[in-house]
Amino acid sequence: MKHLLTLCLALLSLNCSPAPTDSSKKLNVVLISLDSIRRDHIGAYGHSPQYTKKIPVSPNIDALALEGFVFDNAFTTTSWTLPSHMSLMTGLSDSGHGVHTDRFKKDPLHKTLASEFSSMGYKTAGFYSGPYLDPKYGFGFGFEQYSSAMLTQEQFQKYIEDENSRLKAAGRNSMTAQMVKQLRDRISHWDITSPKVNKLAKNFLSQTGKEPFFLFLHYFDAHYDHIPHSVSPQLAYDFDPEYSGDFDGTNWYFDSRVMETSPPFKRKITERDLNHVMAFYDAEIHWVDQHVGEIIQLLKNKGIWEDTIIMIVSDHGDEFFDHNSIGHRSTLFSEQVHIPMILRTPNRSGNGKRISNISRIYDVAPTLIDLATHGDQEMSQIEGESLLADLEGAEKKRIAFQSLFTGGHRSSRNLTISQGFRNENYSVIQNFKYDQKNSTKEILAVKPLLQRVTNTPFLVFNRIKDPSQTTPLSPKSKDYQNAIKAFEAAIEQQAKVLNGIPRSSRQKCLLTAKDDNENAMLEQLGYTEGEIEEELDFDILSLRLKIFNTSLE
Repeated sequence: MKHLLTLCLALLSLNCSPAPTDSSKKLNVVLISLDSIRRDHIGAYGHSPQYTKKIPVSPNIDALALEGFVFDNAFTTTSWTLPSHMSLMTGLSDSGHGVHTDRFKKDPLHKTLASEFSSMGYKTAGFYSGPYLDPKYGFGFGFEQYSSAMLTQEQFQKYIEDENSRLKAAGRNSMTAQMVKQLRDRISHWDITSPKVNKLAKNFLSQTGKEPFFLFLHYFDAHYDHIPHSVSPQLAYDFDPEYSGDFDGTNWYFDSRVMETSPPFKRKITERDLNHVMAFYDAEIHWVDQHVGEIIQLLKNKGIWEDTIIMIVSDHGDEFFDHNSIGHRSTLFSEQVHIPMILRTPNRSGNGKRISNISRIYDVAPTLIDLATHGDQEMSQIEGESLLADLEGAEKKRIAFQSLFTGGHRSSRNLTISQGFRNENYSVIQNFKYDQKNSTKEILAVKPLLQRVTNTPFLVFNRIKDPSQTTPLSPKSKDYQNAIKAFEAAIEQQAKVLNGIPRSSRQKCLLTAKDDNENAMLEQLGYTEGEIEEELDFDILSLRLKIFNTSLE
């Protein structure tokens, strides 16, 4: 009852807000990124928790959706954080910005949403909580403040020193430099960051005056590991009170009890244990939603709610054996790329209107600029487009592209490259295998991978009848042939658009091999540079162009 009352009060507060008094005033913008949150685990998209009916998973986001606009067919560009956020900030698809792997950073020639707002006199601030939002990738461009809510370098260094002391006392060897670097990433899966994101946001908002602002907030706490009990044992219990098994969500992606760690990666976890972990996932979403609600309330308390646009979007989803695996950065199926996107803007009355047109994560930037400036400004040299016409009821037929460069669910020497395509009728996934000799760094072959179920390089689905992509169409069917023709035409059209997008030389887009802060920490811990294993480099931009021009035959 308490949670139901909270939701009702939230709805009442949203619907009774006064209208803005000055329609020409530049509006504030808050962009919220929900890392790893599936569309079908948000209440606004029909989800309710499996083992409790008393607690809505996302009451604050749901209340916002009832006042604003809900995009039912929003898609991200890939199934992991770095490229999808680069698309969010630049208005470009992955093929447009070129940041397909963590060996690359933002092209210096590409503008960002923050830099656009900054050039218009907005105060800009961004607060992030995951390693792939690091400013070394170019995400700080255009922000006056851009800060991490993760464990600080000093805190991490103290952790390593304590761990090495413990290992020494136990008569064991200290951690290697490579282990330290890997742990730096893994520890972000255990860190609790939402309160720190909100603290940074509150400090920023306390300093804002009459000038408009752009605030970007990134929440990482729903990302695996799924460990809501680290926040509150009660929170974990509330979402699955009857569970008596021994899965607690720790080390979720690497737990050998979940699935085999070598081919054929067979599932091992039972249905009940899997549902328990998914209940923990819901609990973490609920935790993030609480912090989104705090920001909404803060904007209201400050008296600027009716001067502020708020957009909520996820960068990608997560799989729970929908297609025989877990996590993300492994496929381009719907559970990983069909995302929630919710917009509330004071200069457009939404009242929960559902938008059925396809929208893309790279449409967010031009949409926010269009709405904030009442159409006076727009982003140029981008692929995305403003969704303003969609809000007003226009029917728009768009193409959504996805791409993925990955070794798959587990590590692999051969890189798999996937391309995804969606229009209003079909979805297509095309996979390639990249082969490389150990002694060279040149590209040798990009070969289509035949799908076992269709004996072609393509998996084709009817989006209307099969939105979850469970039953591929037969290559002999008319729908299959129509989908491939549409895919081919879309690629040709995108190639023309990309020719108009500026691009720097590959060298200017490569991430610097050394991270000065990280290396300084390693040196202080007594590690030498020679102990650090360098990643293999390859010409990813040339590879992307080769794939792009590969025949569909």
